[in-house]
Amino acid sequence: MARVLVTGFEPFGTHRRNISSEVVRELPSNIRMNDPWADLRQKPAKSLDISIETRVLSVDEAGSTEIASALHQGQNWDAILHIGLCESCRIPRLETLAQDRIDMRIPDNKGRQIMEQPITGQGDLYVTVPAQSWMNRDWSMECELSVDAGSYLCNETLYRTLSALESTSSVDESVIPCLFLHLPSHENCSLASALELVQELLQRMMYRPVLSVVAALISHDDQYLVARRSPSESHAGAWEFPGGKVEPNETLTEALEREIQEEFGWYVACENPVGTWYHSLKDVDIALHVLPTSFHGDAPHFEDKELWTAHDAIALRSLADTTPLDWLGNDEAVVDWMIQTSYLPTTK
Repeated sequence: MARVLVTGFEPFGTHRRNISSEVVRELPSNIRMNDPWADLRQKPAKSLDISIETRVLSVDEAGSTEIASALHQGQNWDAILHIGLCESCRIPRLETLAQDRIDMRIPDNKGRQIMEQPITGQGDLYVTVPAQSWMNRDWSMECELSVDAGSYLCNETLYRTLSALESTSSVDESVIPCLFLHLPSHENCSLASALELVQELLQRMMYRPVLSVVAALISHDDQYLVARRSPSESHAGAWEFPGGKVEPNETLTEALEREIQEEFGWYVACENPVGTWYHSLKDVDIALHVLPTSFHGDAPHFEDKELWTAHDAIALRSLADTTPLDWLGNDEAVVDWMIQTSYLPTTK
C-alpha cells in the first residue's frame, strides 16, 4: 500500500480558522484511487490503495522544518502534499516553485519575523511533479498553476521540504513527488470542494500523466510533409509531423486545426485519426494521434515563413525516401507504418 503525507497549518495572524488544517482533519485514512488518464493510456493502470498520513504544522520555524527534519531522519513517503491558506486567492493555486527567500509581513505564531533574507542561499527550487501536464484533465473546480508561493511560512515549508528531498535522494532513484496547494478562504472555497480537489491532486501525484497530442499527416504531390523545430523551441532541430497538445474540452480535430493555424498561419481541415502511437518522455507518456489533414483551398506557399512560430523548415518526402532524419518522439514509427502499408492520404 502506498503512503502519502498531507499537511496543513494551524490558524495564524488574525485568522480564527485555517481551511488547510480543516481539510487535513477531514481526509480519510485510506482511499482507493483510479488512473485519471485511463482513457489515454496504452495499457490500463491498476487501482491503488493509498494510506494517508496527516499532520497539522505549527506556524513557526518548527512547523516549517518538521517534514524536512523527518526526511533527514529517514522517514519517507510515496508523495508529499503541503496545503496552506492564501488570503488573497480567489481560486486554488498549485504552487510549482519555492523561492529561496523569506520576508514575513507579520510575525509567525512564535513572534519570529524575518525580513528579506534567503532561506539557504542555494537558489529557488521547483516542485518534483509535472504539474503542467496535469492541466489536460478536468478538475472538480477551477484552479491554476502558480510560481509565487509568497515569502511566508507556506513558501518556507515547501522550500525546506524540497531541499531535504534533494539532499536525501540518491542519484539513481526518483525524487518523491512533492507539491504545495494554496486554498482560498472559506468564503471562496467550501470544505467539501477542497477535499475533492485534494483527492484529485493525490490521484495525479500517484499516476504518471499521459498527454494527448495530435499530428497532421499532410500529403502534397504524392509526398508527405514534416517540419523542423526551430532553435528557440524545445527539441530544436528535430523533425516531426506538425501539431501539438490537445487542450481540455477540445476534440482531436479542433485541437489540430487550432495548432496548425497558430504555428503556421495555415487553415486546414482534419479527418479522424488513422492511428495512435505511444511513447514515453522523462516525466510523461505521450499518446500521439495522427490525423489526415488538408488545406482549405490551395496549398500555401511553403517558402513563406512569416507566420511560422515554432518551426524553421519543412520537407516534403516520398514514401521511398529513407534518408535519415533526427525524428522527434515516435514520429519515425509513423513513417515506418506508412511505408509498410503504402499509406498516403488523398489530401491537397
